[in-house]
Amino acid sequence: MRISELRISGSGLIVDGVDLEVSSGETVGLVGESGSGKSLTARAATGLLPKGLRATGSVTLDGRELLGARERVWRSVRGTRVSLLMQDPFAMLNPLRTAGAHVAESLRGRRDRAEVLRRLAEVGIDDPDVAGRHPFQLSGGMRQRVALAAALAADPGLLIADEPTTALDATTQHEILMLIRGLQRARGMGVLLITHDLRVAFELCDRVAVMYAGRIVEQGPPAEMAKAPAHPYTAGLLAAVPTVERRLPRLIGIRGSVPSAAQVSATCAFAARCDQATSECAHARPPLRELRPERLTACLHEVRPRTRVEEGGQERRQVTGDEVLRVTGLRRTYGSHVALGGVSLHVNRGESVGVVGGSGSGKTTLARCVLGLVRPDSGTIELADPVRPRHQLVQCVFQDPSTSLNPALTVGATLTEAAAQGPAKDRLTPAELLELVGLPVAYARRRPAGLSGGERQRVAIARALSVRPALLICDEPVASLDVSVQAHVLELLREVGTSMLFITHDLAVVRQMADRLVVLARGEVVESGDTAEVLDAPAHAYTRRLVASVPAAP
Repeated sequence: MRISELRISGSGLIVDGVDLEVSSGETVGLVGESGSGKSLTARAATGLLPKGLRATGSVTLDGRELLGARERVWRSVRGTRVSLLMQDPFAMLNPLRTAGAHVAESLRGRRDRAEVLRRLAEVGIDDPDVAGRHPFQLSGGMRQRVALAAALAADPGLLIADEPTTALDATTQHEILMLIRGLQRARGMGVLLITHDLRVAFELCDRVAVMYAGRIVEQGPPAEMAKAPAHPYTAGLLAAVPTVERRLPRLIGIRGSVPSAAQVSATCAFAARCDQATSECAHARPPLRELRPERLTACLHEVRPRTRVEEGGQERRQVTGDEVLRVTGLRRTYGSHVALGGVSLHVNRGESVGVVGGSGSGKTTLARCVLGLVRPDSGTIELADPVRPRHQLVQCVFQDPSTSLNPALTVGATLTEAAAQGPAKDRLTPAELLELVGLPVAYARRRPAGLSGGERQRVAIARALSVRPALLICDEPVASLDVSVQAHVLELLREVGTSMLFITHDLAVVRQMADRLVVLARGEVVESGDTAEVLDAPAHAYTRRLVASVPAAP
């Protein structure tokens, strides 16, 4: 597939002149922050733009022009020549149809049960009973495997995978990515991998294109780009990537946020956020020029070397022997399923304890029990103060801040309402809370819809801190954030200093956040100890598998 001078517009310009090519047998990564236009580029390449948006330029598949073609032409191409695999398999799978029916529907020619089972086995599903199950009866990883089998059933020459593993735990993510790589090599098909996870793109792809504000700003082989990025935006993204190998004293993100393509159509799109910007950058749009074969950049200047932050110990928290949480023998079952099978752990004052494990390991059930949202079958939960109400002792920061922010209320009203639930003495004002999380006081007049994802998460953190809790439970607080925004939010949580129970499936993130680590598998603690010791020399086979699944930092 060749995409040339692709422009997408609605009420304004969204994608501004994208040029991209994917050859047979090649995996090309398209990376960048949310709002850069990655997913709309994929939708334009498959004829699936939302109503109200229009695309100009050229999209050719094996020399055949598709942009502007009638829907019947797209239908003859989709699935058979090019397939789209999306982040949420529920968006691709009909809840009323079985896994086998989804695959059979996409097959060309032979559609018997044997062929359906062969296609499911090709994506690692060897249990024939899965063919008769509906999507809600499958785990997240299994649903994504079924979606992949359906997407590849008609043997397309190109697979466009749009954030295919974002919602999956580390081991399942690794399995799906290795599966896509193996199938791609066996079939010789092209893959366009769209992701905001640079670790995934740089490990899996032959070529990586970096997208910002609707345009490509750099392109090249990942090894060369990691060693010497040719655009300041790429360098900023790479500097923000956490590593599982060591704890960094400081997490560095890019200041500001992504502008719309319309705002920066005549200038360097990154100039307002760039530390190397000159007056020349604001007066003209830098072309995407060739540095050498296969290396392209849209920067006028030579990029300074990447900032490397070395390992340091001075950032560790001041931990006392006072416990703010002790969980002993916690059990919780749902029918025959054991969610928690006797979990015990503790958190000291000022300490951050990480809880990791795959999907279904019991992490979220543990958090809900501590928060009082789920009643355990047996076991005890002891908090710092048996007199104060639970909601004043423990608060939660969720993955999606929209679950804790009322869209109808201003930020100021939300924080005032939350602070009123805490002690009256020394109650924090909205201005003080916003300052605590690094946001302007003027944001008190805004509503959540007027904030970026990272800003909404900062407000959610301020809301949780408003009652001065002894313990903050963070349940995947940065899983849905871009790498640069993630760095800002993690650094904020480290600076706050409140005791934390930090739940995540990302071992690189937990390395930066946790003093001690608890590994859960099928509702049981299989390993615990100092974070560095557990991750550097895991004793349990399950922990070793988790660590081995983490993509290397570029």
